[in-house]
Amino acid sequence: MSSAIDRAGLREDYAACEAYMRRRGAVVYAMPRMLLPPARRPYCDAIQAFTIHADALIDDPNVPADVRVARYDAYRRAVLALLAGEDPDPWDGPPGSPEDALGRRLARAFAHFTRVWEVPPDSVRRLLETMAGDAHVTEYPSFADLERYIRGSGAPYILWVNALLGRRAHTSEEARERAVAAIFALQLMDNLSDLEEDLAGGRLCLPLADLRAFGLDRADLVRAVRDRRMTGPARDWVRFEVDRACRYLERAGDWWRLADPVARELPRQFVRLTRYGLRLSVGSHHDLFAPARGSRLGWGAAAGGSFVLGYARASARRLVRRPVRPARPSAG
Repeated sequence: MSSAIDRAGLREDYAACEAYMRRRGAVVYAMPRMLLPPARRPYCDAIQAFTIHADALIDDPNVPADVRVARYDAYRRAVLALLAGEDPDPWDGPPGSPEDALGRRLARAFAHFTRVWEVPPDSVRRLLETMAGDAHVTEYPSFADLERYIRGSGAPYILWVNALLGRRAHTSEEARERAVAAIFALQLMDNLSDLEEDLAGGRLCLPLADLRAFGLDRADLVRAVRDRRMTGPARDWVRFEVDRACRYLERAGDWWRLADPVARELPRQFVRLTRYGLRLSVGSHHDLFAPARGSRLGWGAAAGGSFVLGYARASARRLVRRPVRPARPSAG
């Protein structure tokens, strides 16, 4: 683990982030960290664990909305105080539950990451405030509304990851724009692949204006999910959403070139795997419910092969290059 982490006395907090991500599943845990140099992996764990935990606090369907909001607001205030350096222990009293204790560990590790990698606290505030709306938003009238949400929640997250790619990626406006384009594509892909789950939970995460452009409304999607059948207009709508995601992927295409050589495989595979994910979700016929089996197998094999090749390239680069340290690796 990084010497900056040891000096700050946060080894157990970062270990909690790693364990938390392991429990989330092999793919979400392993893919990003395997493509980074070992010294940067704990920081990747901290970014992912903190954001996933915060999202779970505000978006847990098993907890009444008022309880979720109160719990989330208390956590948000404590995290922002921690980032501001106002109080090294901004929580009121001892943890009330194992989950509470875990949340504090994840927050401490994440706060340390922001100091080591020079992440502006305002970006954390923006993400937490945007996520707070998750308890109330059930649909987005226009793409502009969805865009505001992604810029408030997804963009800060991907720019934190971008910081781990090196000084040029962290400070270059071009790299930042390409990273944000990548997260837009991923969010649009997730919104399509999660359509059935979102509707079951009373949410629609794709713009209503897009549906109306194809003569559809939310009720049409509910019927399509119920009947497991895509109509012609629904396929055209899906094609439109996929094309929009692909345009973002095109903008993100050279993101990897702006990263440190030892970290380039993470942005390269992020873009490639998002593209494969789109094809896995909709197949060649833009059918969300029954993509062709052959297409699914083909795109799945391509995604797996791309990742294996990327990991091999990343490993080879680490063998021949001296690792690049964080921008300013202080103990925080």
